[in-house]
Amino acid sequence: MNYLKFCLFILICFNTASFAANFKVSGPHQKVDVPRHKSFLVYPGDREKPIKWYDSLPEGTLKELNHPKVFVMKAQPGEYHIYQLGVKALKKEVNDVQIVFSDLKAKNGKTIPAGKMTCFNKDGIDFKGNPFSKRIDIPAGRIQALWISMDLEGISKGEYTGTVTVMANGEKQVVPLMLKVEGETVSNHGFNEASRLARLNWLNSTTGINEEITKGYLPVKVEGNRISILGRTLSLAENGLPSSIVSYFGPSNQSFVEQGEPIVNHAFRFIIEKENGEMIRLTPGELTFTHQSPSRIDWDVVNTSKEFVLSCSGEMEFDGFVDYHLKLTAKASEKVKDIRLEIPVISDKAEYMMGLGHEGGYLTPGWKWQWDVSKNQDMLWVGAVNGGLRIKWKAENYVRPLVNVYYAFGPLKMPPSWSNEGRGGVDVKQQNKEVVINAYSGNREMRPGEVLNYDFELLITPFRLIDRKIKFGDRYYQSSGANTSVKIEDAQKMGANIVNIHHAEDIYPFINYPYLDQNVKDLTKLVADAHQQNMRMKFYYTTRELTKNLPEFWAFNSLNGEVIFPGPGNASRTVLYPKGPNEWLINNLKEKYIPAWSNLVKEGRFKGETDLSVITTPDSRLNNFYIAGLDWMVQNMGIDGVYIDDCALDRLTLQRARKVIDLYRPEGRLDLHSWNHFNQKAGFTNCLNLYMDLLPYFDLVWIGEGRDYNRLPDHWLIEVSGIPFGLTGQMLQGGGNPWRGMVYGITTRAGWTINTPTDIWKFWDDHKFKDKIMTGYWDKKFPVTCSNASIKASLYKGNDETILAVANWKDKDAVTSIDIDWTKLGMDPVNVELLIPEIKDFQTEQTSFSLSKMTIPAKKGYLILLKKKK
Repeated sequence: MNYLKFCLFILICFNTASFAANFKVSGPHQKVDVPRHKSFLVYPGDREKPIKWYDSLPEGTLKELNHPKVFVMKAQPGEYHIYQLGVKALKKEVNDVQIVFSDLKAKNGKTIPAGKMTCFNKDGIDFKGNPFSKRIDIPAGRIQALWISMDLEGISKGEYTGTVTVMANGEKQVVPLMLKVEGETVSNHGFNEASRLARLNWLNSTTGINEEITKGYLPVKVEGNRISILGRTLSLAENGLPSSIVSYFGPSNQSFVEQGEPIVNHAFRFIIEKENGEMIRLTPGELTFTHQSPSRIDWDVVNTSKEFVLSCSGEMEFDGFVDYHLKLTAKASEKVKDIRLEIPVISDKAEYMMGLGHEGGYLTPGWKWQWDVSKNQDMLWVGAVNGGLRIKWKAENYVRPLVNVYYAFGPLKMPPSWSNEGRGGVDVKQQNKEVVINAYSGNREMRPGEVLNYDFELLITPFRLIDRKIKFGDRYYQSSGANTSVKIEDAQKMGANIVNIHHAEDIYPFINYPYLDQNVKDLTKLVADAHQQNMRMKFYYTTRELTKNLPEFWAFNSLNGEVIFPGPGNASRTVLYPKGPNEWLINNLKEKYIPAWSNLVKEGRFKGETDLSVITTPDSRLNNFYIAGLDWMVQNMGIDGVYIDDCALDRLTLQRARKVIDLYRPEGRLDLHSWNHFNQKAGFTNCLNLYMDLLPYFDLVWIGEGRDYNRLPDHWLIEVSGIPFGLTGQMLQGGGNPWRGMVYGITTRAGWTINTPTDIWKFWDDHKFKDKIMTGYWDKKFPVTCSNASIKASLYKGNDETILAVANWKDKDAVTSIDIDWTKLGMDPVNVELLIPEIKDFQTEQTSFSLSKMTIPAKKGYLILLKKKK
């Protein structure tokens, strides 16, 4: 077909009205008979004019087709050069599209091997580092963009020719290529210039995927069937399930102890109960360790009976994560009354619970729960401050759900095994000296060869000792104002040493894309200015929402739901868009998206523009892009970490982020903020439960938005303080309650609320809180007793002085006696003087008071100095 017929062919194939609207085509269109043997059409395009719509070509495409048959591109040595192919399905669906590259060859014999080329829509590396290939089908009448990269690292200047072939439906179409490699060598593959789109290669990044352990943890060790990690051990029974779990953390997670305390000291029980009540006895085979490295150990064992085969595969990692896959296969038809997993937890290590519809606090014996897709509930934590378990039940169909107010768009998939069409659930009951967690699935009939996957995860808490340097030394400044020029100075005045830069700022206008070309220089200077003042600077950076303003947006959209979550599109109705999406989204995306954050930019070079975003798909290659972007920012902009606002990331990706930060910024920080998810829109889930598998890699949790600080102390301890998990917390909503916060050693942040904690921080410094050992009312050996149950206390013990923090949880003044066991405390009361020191906006000085009878003001408290007399 000659070139003129080729162009006319395109005109007929595409919707005439769409062409007229997009390309201002004038005059009549000549009718041409379309060859019946063609089912699709391929056309090449430059990166500068991305294919945006599934029903029409980019503006100017017709004019650009007026060139020789060879598609000519220009590139520079060293870059990842990006181009695109458009594939138009004509009258019928185009199935299983394949892309084949030839080598590109120069006349001097030099080549660009086909192995240096990739199509992101077809092949890639997933977020776990595994290669994969995708099937591409194109519905009739639609256009599919194919984004392609060529790696020109080490490629000499010259003209290279070759082909790219698209095959489908038994047809193939060949696009001749000419690549002119000329100009200066591009540094860093072109990643330093977002406009090149070279960063699309970040989709396949494996940065941080390795068998190394992260800083602060110990390698996994195995002795017999006993596995040891930092502060915890797990022993395996013959059937591969845990027989005991022991914690070696002290009562307040300030130190380790030699004599561990059991969390579990009887084996987990996987029970198959026949219809007649008979229990099936499974006989274990040989337990085999199949993999061992510093970061993890894997094991397998097959358990059999005449009725069933139960394959048990387990994996334990250095941070306390344990992953079990239980594959149950029926040998013959069998009616069962129940298949269940019973987990017996020592009562002392089941004092508190969180999850399955239960807010964090004291355990409720007799708690009953059943599977319900409207609830983002599939996990339960039970524990004490220095030892606990989180259990998460799942199956082969598990997909990470959407979080926050978007849960209903991407809810949990009910596990066929555990849920059993609504028959399954979990009971928590007290039995003798144990709390038994019974995950049952109810009656069913299994057929020969039928398989059920009773998978589950464990997290053994706490994850590490509380770092007092972080708890009492890190002071955060975070302001909602858009003018970044004043933030370092404001932070200094307030006594902060870490500045978090939010999005929607003058030099960071677009959510989750801080490395936009136009902003990099200004943000880099801001980081450098902070470092000159001995301050650290972190950026808001996560993946849950994707701005339309990033250069890669249309390439991401072409991945057909892999990166942009395929929601209801223009039919979406959300909290932010109760009447429907923004007009731009309606006109441009049209389908398969969920509208998210939006903001009118009020400051900076993008003033007047609107930042629109969409919800992303969890566990996609966007995680790879995220980590590569973090790596780039740490190395090129000098940031000291990131601030994550709710999270769509998995634990492996957070582990990778931790490794990147620790490699280049040993004092770098990762902190997590979350809105309170315990409501209908978010599926009544608990934030710390939802994100617990990420906590080993965070330095701090800011679980404060939407919090009620009038909740009881047990709720504070479990859902706010961070203490049971080896972390520190912070308060947010309304500034929190500084008096109650001091019982847990936490404050709010500077800049976000009116009650800046500057004077509390100064008090911490004056009295060297970083060097003191904290313990509190949760410790059974705590040497302080308050006669009034609404008064709670904690201690910060030093060599010559101790600070006693007390707070009132009632909304009226309360009288209490404060009794101290001076022997346990290690102080002689005769040689101790008591003082309530002056702390601005917190308390006034008092020198004459008695611990035997104190009035604690409503919702307030005191910091009392116990100091050895000189």
